[in-house]
Amino acid sequence: MLTHAADQLIGSCSDQCDATATRATDGGGRAYVLLDGIGSSPKVRAWTRAQARRLADLTARSLQPNEAITQVQREITAQPGWQDEAPGACAVVAVTGPDQLLRVAWVGDCRAYVLYPDGRLQRLTTDHNGRTTFEAAGWPVPRGARHIVTRCLAHPEGGERVEPEWTAVHDRSGVRLLLASDGCYEPIEDAARDLKAELGGGAPADRAAHLVALAVRLAGERADNATCLVVDFPAADPAAAASTSRVLCAHGYVLEQNSCPGCDAAEDAPHPADPVRVHPAWAPRPLTRCRTCGQPSRRRVHKAAEAA
Repeated sequence: MLTHAADQLIGSCSDQCDATATRATDGGGRAYVLLDGIGSSPKVRAWTRAQARRLADLTARSLQPNEAITQVQREITAQPGWQDEAPGACAVVAVTGPDQLLRVAWVGDCRAYVLYPDGRLQRLTTDHNGRTTFEAAGWPVPRGARHIVTRCLAHPEGGERVEPEWTAVHDRSGVRLLLASDGCYEPIEDAARDLKAELGGGAPADRAAHLVALAVRLAGERADNATCLVVDFPAADPAAAASTSRVLCAHGYVLEQNSCPGCDAAEDAPHPADPVRVHPAWAPRPLTRCRTCGQPSRRRVHKAAEAA
């Protein structure tokens, strides 16, 4: 039985410029990528598909989706004339490794959701668009603001640098992951349909096909490219889960554990500057952590997660 599946419909656009890609990792996990290309043309379609494959390759190797997005941006902007050649895309990337951590990074307004075994639906991402900007400032949101992307991969108006956001689900055991383009989730959201009910039940392939068909039907003549990727993660072995108590940052380093037998990689030196404020799924409040590894400063660091 397939544990992940993607589906898409073209809507009323001239070309299908959303793209998905997956890659297996060396540690038995998998990288999942969904891109929403800006514009609608054969050029945008080909470019978006190529970048989705590149992102999947990099993420599968590093297990760090935020670093993969940054690397792809560097590669694009290193090309002469990239401002004219790179159409741009919103991106959401998720990856699993040998631990139970689910890492997610994104730029733009593609979204990631997780449906937990107890029925809770959690949205992991925040939209990088005009609507979010106006709402954060407490201003009235102009019509169409949600279609103004404020952060994305490669688009020349975004400049040469792009800062992906990232988060992590500490325990992915038994959860269902949804990656979706705005053409998939917006019509469902606008119609006040219960996404939890639409996503739950059935196999990933059934749910992916259902969601994109529902989105296109609800949007009618205004239907955009609708794409989603649905992933089911198996429940963890309780015996294995009880054998160690540890919390990992989004880079896979150990933050807390009961013991560290055989670990000689501990160090007391605080991290360099460049902190970032994040709110991991397992933390009761936002935390200030090192942007490079996710560790809090001035804390004893156990870098060898595999040694625990």
